[in-house]
Amino acid sequence: MSYPLFATPLIGLVLWLIVRLAQRAFRNLPPGPKGLPFIGDVQHAADHGWLASPQRRDDYGELMYLSVFGQGILVVNSQRVAVDLLEKRSNIYSDRPRFISVNEFLTENLTFVFTGYGDLWRRFRRPAVEGFSKSVVLDFYPIQSREAIMLALALMNNTYSVKKHVQRHAWSIILSINYRLPPVESDDDPVIVGIVDHVQWVGHELEPGARLVELFPWMRYIPSRFAKWKRYTQYWFIQDSLRHERLLNKVADDLAKGIDQPSFGATLIKNQEKYRLSEREQAWLVSDMLSAGGETTSTTLHWWLLALLAHQEVQVRAHAELDEVVGYARPPTFADLPSLPYIRAMVKEALRWSPATPLGVPHASSADDWYEGMFIPKGTIVLPNMGLINSDPTVFGSDSASFNPARYLDEKGQVKALMEGREEGHVSFGYGRRVCPGRFVAEGTLAIDFATLLWAMRFERPEGAEGELDMHAFAPSGIAHPVPFECKAVPRFAEAETLLKAALDLYE
Repeated sequence: MSYPLFATPLIGLVLWLIVRLAQRAFRNLPPGPKGLPFIGDVQHAADHGWLASPQRRDDYGELMYLSVFGQGILVVNSQRVAVDLLEKRSNIYSDRPRFISVNEFLTENLTFVFTGYGDLWRRFRRPAVEGFSKSVVLDFYPIQSREAIMLALALMNNTYSVKKHVQRHAWSIILSINYRLPPVESDDDPVIVGIVDHVQWVGHELEPGARLVELFPWMRYIPSRFAKWKRYTQYWFIQDSLRHERLLNKVADDLAKGIDQPSFGATLIKNQEKYRLSEREQAWLVSDMLSAGGETTSTTLHWWLLALLAHQEVQVRAHAELDEVVGYARPPTFADLPSLPYIRAMVKEALRWSPATPLGVPHASSADDWYEGMFIPKGTIVLPNMGLINSDPTVFGSDSASFNPARYLDEKGQVKALMEGREEGHVSFGYGRRVCPGRFVAEGTLAIDFATLLWAMRFERPEGAEGELDMHAFAPSGIAHPVPFECKAVPRFAEAETLLKAALDLYE
């Protein structure tokens, strides 16, 4: 008996069964646009506004699947399914897409936000969570209070354009928290410029179609001398690493001199043995927490100011609460916040109404999975439609598209929970093991900012401003910035500026 002759049809049968089973599985993919043969739905996959639209849920339901050059993309359109997949099955859905250009060359897998699910990510995650826990962030209150006052003074003397002041403010806070640097005077500061450039480089590399290597992974093996993109990313990895390390070395120098001020960088250096991170890994982790916090905070502040211009009644109610609790003799402090439920509700509403990343940072499935009869292949990019989930009328009411902090208050005027299992009352900080570890810093910054700015001034459109305010403009990809607008800050009482300056002196 010839074993090869016997084995050949058996192998063929097995292969046939495998193909048939695979075809059967892929016929059970979640519903979605069909796209074109071979290339798939390239146009829609690159349009975050189209993907995040409520119309997509009407068209396809809670899950929408599309493919681009064979890469599956799954958009999750409901909180129920997002929790089921990203939290209850977090062992499968905590990975990130491969992002060859960014992860393997521009950052060499050292960017915590995009690091794949594994040992390095776990070593990054622990210090990030512990370094920005609820108890630790209390040490950052003086930084946030000082910067809130500085922003109020800047806007009080501002001529309509607020963008530069808000950006300087957000980056200055994060720089102080991470490296204990003194306040940054301008958004043109070289440190800020370098970090913003890095964020923009990463954003460019992540744009769909920016690098062919994402479609043809074999291109990663092309020698650098024949691949300009490869030389570019490798060069900037070295430059970025040197900059990150110089900033952290300043913290190490201070510690060596006995200067031990609370900062995330100092925490990593003092606990190097505990966290098992190399000096380069430490430097990249601190910088990544900085990059993630600065851009999203400034974007949320921009959306909040836009909301105030369109909803003057919100300012009136906030002013009344501040007048009753704080009065006119001093600016508010963190100690006042427990007695300012409307301000705290405003923080929740700002984060709910205008998430800086409406489709979140993409997850990826690390194994084949079945969900309610639908097949989700290994390696699928998973996008939680946070903007849509945050505006679910069954949770947030029929006015969910409007900015209304009162939705977070009960009949006694106290802050209430609106989402089961979500203390913050929205999903803008993400899901599962990939939830934002800096969320407590973000909430604290926004709370003291809102309280201080509204205590000192009211915001209105300048005289002669034309056109309607665009309350729902949406960036095609990446961070969702509002359309530029003009905003006039008017002091609420004559002594406001003097009292702000006196309070700022306490932090010098």
